Amino acid sequence: MPTLTIEYRTEAERLILEQALAFYAQLRHVGATAPDGTVLAACERVALDSGRQLVRDALASAVQERADTTDRPKKSPARGAKGNVRAGS
Repeated sequence: MPTLTIEYRTEAERLILEQALAFYAQLRHVGATAPDGTVLAACERVALDSGRQLVRDALASAVQERADTTDRPKKSPARGAKGNVRAGS
């Protein structure tokens, strides 16, 4: 059996790759076991349901990775004219 080596940079990337492989395996299983005349409809249902979830997960992962790596300035409390912290704005 052929093998494939994939290099990933983050744990999130590894998880998405594993989910994509599981999605394809699910499609193959549904396609192989669906009754004659229902294969396309069954595979489309999987693609719409599980495919949407895969895309959502990938999107969330990419956005979260960006948020984790973005250098955000730390907020400091607002100060008054003499350097005192303002009480309730």
